[in-house]
Amino acid sequence: MKRFSEITFSGKTPLLGVVVPVVLWCLISISAAEMPSEKKNAALILRSANSNENSYSGGEFISVLRGNVVFLYDDITIRSDEATWWRSAGRVYFRNNIHISQKSQLLTCDRMEFTKQTNRIDANGHFHYRDTAQLTELTGNKATYRLDTKFFTLTGAPRLVRFDTTSAETLTIVGRKVTYADSIKEATVYDSVVITKGPLVSHCGRAVYNTESSIALLRIDPRVTYDIHEIVGDSIDLQFGKEALEGASIYGSAHGVYIDTAQKGKDTAFTHVWGDSLYMSISDSGYLDSLWVVGKAVSKYFAASSADMVNQANGKVMLMSFGKDGNVNRVKLWGNARSTYFIEENDGRGVNEASGDSITVVFSKGKASFLNLAGSARGVFFPRDM
Repeated sequence: MKRFSEITFSGKTPLLGVVVPVVLWCLISISAAEMPSEKKNAALILRSANSNENSYSGGEFISVLRGNVVFLYDDITIRSDEATWWRSAGRVYFRNNIHISQKSQLLTCDRMEFTKQTNRIDANGHFHYRDTAQLTELTGNKATYRLDTKFFTLTGAPRLVRFDTTSAETLTIVGRKVTYADSIKEATVYDSVVITKGPLVSHCGRAVYNTESSIALLRIDPRVTYDIHEIVGDSIDLQFGKEALEGASIYGSAHGVYIDTAQKGKDTAFTHVWGDSLYMSISDSGYLDSLWVVGKAVSKYFAASSADMVNQANGKVMLMSFGKDGNVNRVKLWGNARSTYFIEENDGRGVNEASGDSITVVFSKGKASFLNLAGSARGVFFPRDM
């Protein structure tokens, strides 16, 4: 069979001798501008095929192509082992070893149908897309891709992976359905969403992630676990840096649980924080750096061995600072601040209850060691046995 090359399909040829009125022509032009655009002047070109079997059926010219099948479409190259081409309809069904390349992007799958009129690709079986410029990868069992809008829809165990060149830790997002707008580099993941990166694992019902800003918006019952700490709220926004998580913002019914490692295995201390909203920042070493609580801020701190001795503080705004080892070293409250802390000193142990416009509590080795009041200050200290 003769080898075919550079066969061009550009649509049906207009009828000659037909005069279109100017007004009708303008209306057609306006309507065409409003419709989803296909690639202007783009032709579907068969560059090569080892064999080409042609047939004509039902007014349609059909080509069955085998061996080293290569199509060109604008700046896109499509390769496969086999393909069936309905020329008039501008539709091609590709099979086996399918590779689609466009600049820094590569798409592979087992089976695929391309329709020129709708600029749509329907792929099935081991779908894999990778953008080396954006360090982004999409996988799934089934996918559709609109070439004009650069929009993906994936189902069947879909997964988005964001690679990190400076670290072995990659960001991975899975769910029941993934859409990805390549034009704005933004993915939306639906239902049973799980995001992982290093020590971070988060769950929610829907998430939006932008690969350029590295911001993930978690919605519908979001919950984030970072190492052994956890935060929940009505909505959570995560900001990722080049290597790891940089910060998290929690809005509405915010609650954080921080597990203190100061006891070094001898005991476990827990800090619970509640507020209308929280902001958590992470240091370069990967430990918690600071935690802001805004609106009805409440914190409770206790050791597992003495859960009845609860250190409590509340106010309108709270700032918790952490040391280089990731343990709490300072708590400050503003606005109708109140606190109850158990104090251990060389001359005895006791309980300090205080209130004021602001309160600062300093911790040493996981225990409150110093308290400072400012503005309308009131305080009382009494021995533990009282």
